[in-house]
Formats: sequence, structure tokens, C-alpha cells
Amino acid sequence: MRETGDAVARQSVPAEALLELAASGYERAQRDRIRYGEQIRAIIQRRDARWGPIADDERDGDPDALLREIRETGGGPVPLLGRLYANAWEQEREMGAQMQALIARHPAWTWMRSVRGVGSVLAARLLSRLDISRAPSPASFWAYCGLGTVAAEEQVCEECGARVFVAPGTRVQAPHAMAGRRGTCTGPLRPRGLAGSVRVAQGRPRRGERAAYDLEAKTICYLIGVSFVRCGGPYREIYDERKVHLATHHPEWPAKRVHLAAVRATVKRFLADLWVAWREAEADEDGNTTAEAR
Repeated sequence: MRETGDAVARQSVPAEALLELAASGYERAQRDRIRYGEQIRAIIQRRDARWGPIADDERDGDPDALLREIRETGGGPVPLLGRLYANAWEQEREMGAQMQALIARHPAWTWMRSVRGVGSVLAARLLSRLDISRAPSPASFWAYCGLGTVAAEEQVCEECGARVFVAPGTRVQAPHAMAGRRGTCTGPLRPRGLAGSVRVAQGRPRRGERAAYDLEAKTICYLIGVSFVRCGGPYREIYDERKVHLATHHPEWPAKRVHLAAVRATVKRFLADLWVAWREAEADEDGNTTAEAR
């Protein structure tokens, strides 16, 4: 087994790049380990008969115990599959150790590790893509992660007169709510220009168009928001409050839109808190450095 020390972290490579590499490597290895493990489990339980008969002790034994043994030996009912499983297990452990070593050095980790719903993997993936030196305010994080707002384009239905506000360039094809009464209308929506007083979420880039934000960072933020909803805690409370507010003020919105808008608002609050905690941590580090220099 290769050494799982801090060899990667000692290289003269930007910490953000190493953190992203370790986090993505850990996730890939974990997915492979789970996939190979499930294949071995299916063979042991005779749910996959493609590999022919297997030994009685393997067939009648405990699958979990056999997988633990395969991690060390790389054997099992199909030796090649066992070696793949063992290699994935080893790589998962190695990348996990490197990720933990790298993220422990990040100034924002002291605060992030206390946040319920944000584990080391999501934290590493997010922190590797953010640069506090280029973020003069929390709004910079929002914009970079695709959670900022832009001036809305107003579109008006020629049949029912409904007004719809969307990100510039967005094509609204689905039926829309009718103006002033219940029901939907399929009438065409025509753009009327920008509505200066209304702002909406940034639109998705069209095929072949360069995004105005980091698509990967937006995906990570969504996963963090979903984790907040599942894990509970202070940010789940923010989600619940926002969801009630949106459902009350926008009764015409479907449940999915209310949910996604509440998740978005919750993640924006989290990013704002992260920005503050990160700034404070760096200020503390600068103060300690100055004191030591004296």
C-alpha cells in the first residue's frame, strides 16, 4: 500500500488546485469502490450468474466480511474484480487523507466544519473554486456561483395579457399562468424590453454559449442546499422560513419552484456567512503574523 502521508500537500502547487484534485479524486474512488463492491455482492448472492459457480465458503459467507477481506487481499470470487475493488478502496483512503490534510489548512475550515450539512468533501470542492481575494463582498460569491440576479426582461402574452419576467434571452415555452384568474394560457409571449425595477436569477447559458458564472460551483452549491434540507440544523430553519414566505406571497408558483427558490435563498445566506467567516479568519491570521513579527 502506498504511503498516505502529506506528500501531495508538500508540493509547490496552488492549494486550491490540490484541494480540488484531492476532493474529485476521493469522489471518483468512492464511486468506483461502491460500484465494484455491489458487483461482488451480486455475485456472492447469486444475483449475477455471468461468472459461473463460486466456492461454497464464498457463496454462503457474509458479503460484508468477504468485502473486508478483499480490501486486503484483492481476491474474491472474481480476482480481477477483487483487485479493482481493493485498488479503489486504497485510492479512496489515500485521497481522503490528502483532502483532510489540505482542508485543515484552509482559513475557512474552522467555521465550515461546524456547519451541519457540509462535510469535508463538499467543503473541499467549494473552497477550491472560491477566491476571497477577488470577492469584495458576499455578492461576489453569489455571482461567481450563479446565484446572483440580473435585470429582468418583461414578456407579455398577446392573448391574456399576463406579464412574465425572465432572464434576458430566456425562451418561455411552457404554458403560463393567466393574468387575473386561475388556469393556464398557451398564448405567445412577446419580449417588451428590460424591466428596471425587477431582478431575476441568472439564466442558463445556451448550447455553445459561455456561462457568466462557474457551472461547477453552482452545482456544488445546489448539493449543499439539498444537504441542508436533509440534515436539518440552522440552515434548514432558514429554508423552512423562506419556503413559507414564498408559498404565501406566490401562491401561483408550483411546489417545485417554491422549493428551489427556498434552497437558493438558503445557499445565498450560507455563502454570505462563509464570506464573513473567511474574512475574519484571514484577519486573525494576519494579526497573529504581525504579533509574531514584533
